[in-house]
Amino acid sequence: MRILIGMSNGTVESDLRSLLDELDGTEVVGVAQSSSMVLDYASRIDPDVVILHEHLGPEPVAQTIRDLGTRFPSVAVLQISGERTDATVIRAMEAGARGVIGHPFAFDDLSAKITQAGDWARHMKNILAGAIAQASSARGKVLAFVGAKGGVGTTTLALHVAIDHLTANPDRRVCVVDLDLEKGDVSAVLEVRQAVSIADLAKVHQDLSSTTVNDAIVQHECGLNLLLSPADVRHTEIITAEALRPIFALLRREFDLIVVDGGGSVSPSQATVLELADEAVVVTTADVLAVRAMRKRVLAWEALGVTDERALRVLVNKVDKTSIFPASAVEQLTTASVLESTVPLSVRALEPAMNERDPRAVTEVAWWKLMTAVRRDLDLETAAVEKTPKGGRMRGTRATTPTEPTPADEAAAVATAQATADAADEASDGAGPDAEPASRPAGRRRIRERGQLSLENVVMLPFALLIALAAWQVVVIGLTFVMSGNAAAAAAREYSVSGNRSAAEAEARRSTPMGFDDLGVSVSGNDVTVRMRIPMAGPRNIGFPQELSSTRGMVSER
Repeated sequence: MRILIGMSNGTVESDLRSLLDELDGTEVVGVAQSSSMVLDYASRIDPDVVILHEHLGPEPVAQTIRDLGTRFPSVAVLQISGERTDATVIRAMEAGARGVIGHPFAFDDLSAKITQAGDWARHMKNILAGAIAQASSARGKVLAFVGAKGGVGTTTLALHVAIDHLTANPDRRVCVVDLDLEKGDVSAVLEVRQAVSIADLAKVHQDLSSTTVNDAIVQHECGLNLLLSPADVRHTEIITAEALRPIFALLRREFDLIVVDGGGSVSPSQATVLELADEAVVVTTADVLAVRAMRKRVLAWEALGVTDERALRVLVNKVDKTSIFPASAVEQLTTASVLESTVPLSVRALEPAMNERDPRAVTEVAWWKLMTAVRRDLDLETAAVEKTPKGGRMRGTRATTPTEPTPADEAAAVATAQATADAADEASDGAGPDAEPASRPAGRRRIRERGQLSLENVVMLPFALLIALAAWQVVVIGLTFVMSGNAAAAAAREYSVSGNRSAAEAEARRSTPMGFDDLGVSVSGNDVTVRMRIPMAGPRNIGFPQELSSTRGMVSER
């Protein structure tokens, strides 16, 4: 049994400690000398029983008991009083205490009160644990994105992950909450104008209902439900921790997934979201300033008792393969879990979404595949690998354009066109008995010419296919040459640091996209060579190359 003592009288404390030492299974985990210290210690050391002296200040002891009962409902509170009168006991019990201990102490009385309080605390913890488990099984999941600093892409990733989840699960309700109270970028990114915000819910947080919450929700045309930050910065003071807890409790009942943009600055609202979230993701970039800012954020959260670093997930955004600071170094600088999926620098891919104020305007299928991979790393429901956003406009991509024609398709198209031309000519040849006789020989000449054209198409088709295959091989070889150069550079950097060929080969594979990762790494002196197999290479027996190699020099950094 863990006991916290709230007392500023050293003599009474000494007497109490001597008696508690004689009780089996008790441990004094701290002594607080003021009411504020009691609340602070209780939040950090999780006691089972708190013993308060009636003269503990500066707050009245009854108010301290009520605060403990409100914030820590499973903690049993006992009050020490010099006069244990009926009025004293009634006041303490009305405030929420489990009993009053008289001073000077009687061992039997103290032992009985401590035992009863400990049994009550254990029982309450079991009840709360069962209630939390039952509520968790039927409530929506809160996924919080917070930035290591401003400009790392927190809002963009939060919105795109939410849209990707909604696309994969159209029957689910997804809500995006903008708690970046200073900037509020969600409304700007989606071009939404709102008359109400989360500040309006905070004003009436003591009398919330599902109707009130739904009235404050803005439904975007993409299907997302939005709870936006206030437009007037003066209203941010209303959004307190006490207001956010009932708001998120109702959001869990109304939505299957709540994605929160927590912003990039440490604030009370951000700290509350980190406490309430089922999963917290810290978005950072692979550079010194961002990683340093992330470390400062984590230290601040731990100092405030908000969360532990090991409970966080880290997502590395805007990864540039040419950067001196590798994305793999982030994992070595934090004890948090770094997601396997990293987001590359994608300015061109995201530019349409920012210009049109619509994330669905992103036309890169690879981007949405990456968002699906991020969702899987975050243990959200698995979605289909290839898809486009709901109602998305995949202009100029393989997602919406027809698949490239095969040789059989080309032959069928030629035959269809030829049959159409034949039918048209036959109709013109048989236009009627009154047609000019000179037109019939011309029709027969066209028939003979059509037969010659069909024969020419059949003869030229293999040559056309051979030319197309050669052009395709030139493109693939060029891409392989570029990819092997990038892989060789990555392997050289890794080998210069670690001196391990296997690590260099693994880094080379990570730096190449799927389809070009069939490669091998060899080291000779100060040179690292990558031999990469050309994907979909033509037949070897007619001279098509099967692999390429690239060599890069390295400078030892060990």
